[in-house]
Amino acid sequence: MGRLRLHPISIPLRELIGLMIVILLLLLAASAQALPKSNYSWTEAPWVSDETGADEKMATKLSAPLAFNPGDAETPSLNIGSHLLNFSELASLPFSCQLWIRNDLQWSHYLKAIQGEDVDIIIYMPEYGEVDVYLISYASGTRDRWSFNLLEGYHLLRLRAEEEGRYFMIAARKSEPGNALILDLVAKSDNASVSPLDVGTISTGRAMVTIKSERIKGYDVYLDGAFYSSDVGDGSIDGVASFTLSADKTHTISISQRDVQGNIINKSEHTKRFKRDMAYTLLIE
Repeated sequence: MGRLRLHPISIPLRELIGLMIVILLLLLAASAQALPKSNYSWTEAPWVSDETGADEKMATKLSAPLAFNPGDAETPSLNIGSHLLNFSELASLPFSCQLWIRNDLQWSHYLKAIQGEDVDIIIYMPEYGEVDVYLISYASGTRDRWSFNLLEGYHLLRLRAEEEGRYFMIAARKSEPGNALILDLVAKSDNASVSPLDVGTISTGRAMVTIKSERIKGYDVYLDGAFYSSDVGDGSIDGVASFTLSADKTHTISISQRDVQGNIINKSEHTKRFKRDMAYTLLIE
């Protein structure tokens, strides 16, 4: 029996380039189909806060922690004193937790804010364990304490303190204290104590946003490029996420859903101007 011989096929360069272009277009079309487009709609109505009593309004609150990966969004910059560093220059201590105040995409140890507004607090845990967070008011002498069991990594919390004055926040893990934060709260009506340079940074109110989806569940929410909330923020994966944000501003809300391998399977961006004291619902089908 004779042996079967395979002869190489010669393809002209022009046809080879054309074939490669066709394959590339097919791959791009397949990747586009992997992220299905969603139909969405916005509704809005006046926002009636559920805070009714005066004592409730004056209470200091710290939200439950939400785990997140800083690398999933735009990389933040670090402001330590008068030094501005890149996030890649941060050396996390292997034995100590760390605290940061997040303002947009900048992390620092100090912030001047308006009383009653939400302040984003970042806590880093070097390993799984219990951590105690202490908030001390210099003006009133009050002390608040919260305890959490957190996994290794970064977690986002939201602090709302209603009394003006200076606050100190510190976290301790296994009797090992981390760094301290300083927060100066200025009264809403006390514009005289705010310098002209700070006027543009004052928040002009809040708006409530609720995201609902029957199809997309287990998603994360990014506000203007930074991790802000998630579907699991209310304790259950139900396709619903609610949060407040600074109003009378234009924000971009990004919704990102990943599969078990960490690949993005649904992503959408929604840019809108939000008015104060209004409740917005984003329905994604």
